[in-house]
Amino acid sequence: MTGSTEHVALAPSASGSLKLIDGGSRLVVREVAAAAAGFTAVLSWTQVMGWLDASPAYSLASALGAGLLAATPRRILWAPAIAVAALGGVFLGEIAGLPPLPLAGALIGLGGAWLRSDERSRLDLVNGALAGVFAASLSALAFWQSWMDFGQHWLLEFALLGLVAATVLAPTLVQFQARSEVPTRRRAELTLEERHRAPVLRAIELYAQLKVARPDEETMLGLEEVVSWVYRLAQSVQTLTRELDNVDSQDLSDRIELLMMQAEESEDEFTQDRQLATAAHLEKLLQHAEQLSLEQKRCSSLQEYALAYLEEARMGLALARTLPGEATPGRLGEVLGKLRGHARDGDARRKTAREIQGLA
Repeated sequence: MTGSTEHVALAPSASGSLKLIDGGSRLVVREVAAAAAGFTAVLSWTQVMGWLDASPAYSLASALGAGLLAATPRRILWAPAIAVAALGGVFLGEIAGLPPLPLAGALIGLGGAWLRSDERSRLDLVNGALAGVFAASLSALAFWQSWMDFGQHWLLEFALLGLVAATVLAPTLVQFQARSEVPTRRRAELTLEERHRAPVLRAIELYAQLKVARPDEETMLGLEEVVSWVYRLAQSVQTLTRELDNVDSQDLSDRIELLMMQAEESEDEFTQDRQLATAAHLEKLLQHAEQLSLEQKRCSSLQEYALAYLEEARMGLALARTLPGEATPGRLGEVLGKLRGHARDGDARRKTAREIQGLA
């Protein structure tokens, strides 16, 4: 596959919003309470042992790490690593002349994001580190500035500090829920030529009907992505069609045949060499055109597939409303898998082509 097929549809553009992790508010409350309890228990222990007054930074960092582990009991075997992050962060901060608790908080938050995040993306790690800095700094400020002065009731103060320290969990208690952007009729008319609009306008119409049926949230998100794919595939088909409109395959074939005949009849070696080279370039151009045509057919067929599913989904929801026991649209995961797979396959083909070209 050559670099000429760079116009294949990629993943639909998406917007979204933050939502609580799967498990909802109950899980969030339970994990925050666990973190606060772990923080309070360790900080109280340091108070009883007299370590808090002697080494407040180490005590607060240890308590913050304990709170993180208390909210993540399944990863308790990582306790030594979190302890190293907490105590080592304070130690390094003191040596380097940096604020010790924020540095320790950053390392603890980084470790927490690593332990609690499934994907462990760079953004997750950065957010975890920032949350750790915030939790450690705010806890220290509340402790040293005596925001909450309860006299002999220090246990209550520590519990409130624990709730503040629980903010170290914030990045792992919320998740970004992507929502595919459904095109409007106006956008389709502005960005697509008339010959490519019909499938998209039909998909938008079907989406409006599906929305009225009010399927569950997960199904609606999937259907929105299918509609978005219909639009993005239309863009790809349009781009590929424009490229193919600039190539006359029959004319190229005739020119190649004529050049080969002229080369055979030519007695001048220089002229013959140039004619053969020209024919080779035209043959390569013809191959590119064939590959573009194949990609256009793939995009068109996938677009028809997605549109047919939307038709089926609309009818399925209509049946679900009128006939008890009928299911809402099925096979949505299978459809989305094929649509996303097309983009992944296209990326792989282009990457392979670039590597081959680099070796040539």
